Amino acid sequence: MGKLTTLTHEEMDNVIFDARSGDLETLKAIFTDEVEPSVLPKIQDEFTLATPFHMAAANGHTEVLTYLLSLLSKEAAKEIVNRQNDSGNTALHWAAYNGHTSVIKLLCEAGADPFIQNSFKHDSFYEAQNSKHDNAEKYLLERFGDQLEAANGDEKEDGEEKVDEDNVEYSAGTEIQKISEGGAAAQQEQEDQDQDVEFLKQQTEDLKV
Repeated sequence: MGKLTTLTHEEMDNVIFDARSGDLETLKAIFTDEVEPSVLPKIQDEFTLATPFHMAAANGHTEVLTYLLSLLSKEAAKEIVNRQNDSGNTALHWAAYNGHTSVIKLLCEAGADPFIQNSFKHDSFYEAQNSKHDNAEKYLLERFGDQLEAANGDEKEDGEEKVDEDNVEYSAGTEIQKISEGGAAAQQEQEDQDQDVEFLKQQTEDLKV
């Protein structure tokens, strides 16, 4: 009897759970004896779109990730480590949020992109910094610092506009309106950040076994 080339949602959930719990031996048995490794990129939660890579990364299971990545080609590995779940998070987002530096290194070596933003416009640099995981943040900055500096420079140039102050005209009463709009925008941004942190906290806390 040949190995399975398709899985039911229940069978996918079993693989995802094994990755979440760090059950390396069971995963090896599954992909050695029961399931074709080519099925691995297709495995994801039916509702959250989380993959076994998300789960293993969130819980710091470096050996599990090393094994799963070894089953894929370089191209397939790069695609899946950058795959986003329903909230836009990649496996690297979750690893950065929980401060699993060894997992972060492994994912980056496999082609993970720390500049990908989730639904709240946060990248992996932000998740590591905001969660105060200094080692994780330091690694990302050391590895991608030049790219980050270049990206920030490009954004600054794109956002710069020359203004001739002598020709600026104000309508009566609009100065207060503009200040109020700016304050509202800042407040909304902070609320969005707080919402992202709480949302990600709920997602990852329930993963730990």
